[in-house]
Amino acid sequence: MSIAISTTGLHQQTLVSRSSLRLSRLERAALCVGLVEIPLQIDKYFLFHERDADLGAVGGINVSITTCCLVVLYWLWFAGAAIRRQPCSRSTVFGVPMLAYLVSVAVSIVAAPLPLLSVFDLVLLLQAYALFFYMANRIQTREDLIFSLLVFAGSLLIQSFLIFGLVLTGTPGEETQVGPILLSVWEDGRPAGSMQSPVLAGSVLAITVLPVATLTMLTVSRRTRQLAALATGCGLFAILLTQTRGAILTTVLGGTLIGGALLMRGWLPKWTLFVAVLLAGICAYPLMRVIEKRVRGDDGGSAIARKHHAAIALEMINDQPLFGYGAGNCHLAGQKYADQGAYRSEWYYTIHCKYLLVWIETGIAGLATFLLVLFNGIRQGVLTWLRHDRLLAPIGLALAAAVVGHMLHMFVDVFNSRTQVQTLWAVLGMVAAVYELGRQETLGASPAPSFRQMTSQGGAV
Repeated sequence: MSIAISTTGLHQQTLVSRSSLRLSRLERAALCVGLVEIPLQIDKYFLFHERDADLGAVGGINVSITTCCLVVLYWLWFAGAAIRRQPCSRSTVFGVPMLAYLVSVAVSIVAAPLPLLSVFDLVLLLQAYALFFYMANRIQTREDLIFSLLVFAGSLLIQSFLIFGLVLTGTPGEETQVGPILLSVWEDGRPAGSMQSPVLAGSVLAITVLPVATLTMLTVSRRTRQLAALATGCGLFAILLTQTRGAILTTVLGGTLIGGALLMRGWLPKWTLFVAVLLAGICAYPLMRVIEKRVRGDDGGSAIARKHHAAIALEMINDQPLFGYGAGNCHLAGQKYADQGAYRSEWYYTIHCKYLLVWIETGIAGLATFLLVLFNGIRQGVLTWLRHDRLLAPIGLALAAAVVGHMLHMFVDVFNSRTQVQTLWAVLGMVAAVYELGRQETLGASPAPSFRQMTSQGGAV
């Protein structure tokens, strides 16, 4: 018995199915605008508490261009799924650690001296989760993955050029309004771009430059590599200009992890050594300025302030280690500790360590779930690297390294601004998407057609 089977119809059906997974042009446009706007900060706070915001709390309910883009993205996603009426091609990624952390923040409202501040925190995190959920579940093709990284590259270039412009034309201590965007330079001459803080600007540039840099070493189009290379060079130089020590350490640590892993596997292109030497030469002068001003010189009491903040934090945790004082309420609960004789003359602000801050505000359960969020992102990136896919593995590794470097910076800063929170959760959403994409391809998300399926497409027995 011979079997003659025509697979043309099946092939066409597969192509249609794969094309339905891709982001539409409208989705790409909305995602691009949403991601680029995050560091530009075109937003509005409602019910704003200026005094609490001045002490490091989330000061109100934030509505931004990214918020509007998320509404559009979800509407297009659900509308498209309803029209196609196709079953989901893979399991839904809910991000259980994220949900557990959100529950911890919500529960902490009960213990808050000012519950409204906890609500502000929760609303910000819910928007960040919406961004994570969309990217983790909607990015289902390699093309869309590369597109998302190119959006990061574009955002990196925009912020870098803003920082370059402020260095050349900005005046220390002054702000410049350009349409809806506020540009600023601190009194010590450090440019902040559109993020009102060089620390914030440096941290956002650092977590995005590493995955963008990886694009230069992948088998992608020449234009993609050129754009990634330009964004990487500009981003590294801009990080140095912000003189943010944590961001520099983030970049160095992440770059070392990526370079070492690629070198061990033999995937590091030969030209990277020349580029590394060139970048080192370009960045030598601003790096020397950073060392002179921020390490050897007077940093304005920045490092000392973190020490007494940590001491206050440990006293607060010792008094209430299990349940916390309520999300967004650290500065209120810590005021009585700061008024003690040992700290009365010191500068007071929300605790400058993200891990201590989370523990103070949401208790030990909140800290555990927050750490689980970060370690889960690293785990997904490492597992993607172990699959040896020449495209996905380096991207997964770069995203994991970016999170590792970001975690290092979290030891010395607050990290509760909208820009930092949403950027981090967007990166976590991307690493989840990379992990799922690699897992589905490894398992065979589109299994070989059965005999019955093939014959139904016009085969003859």
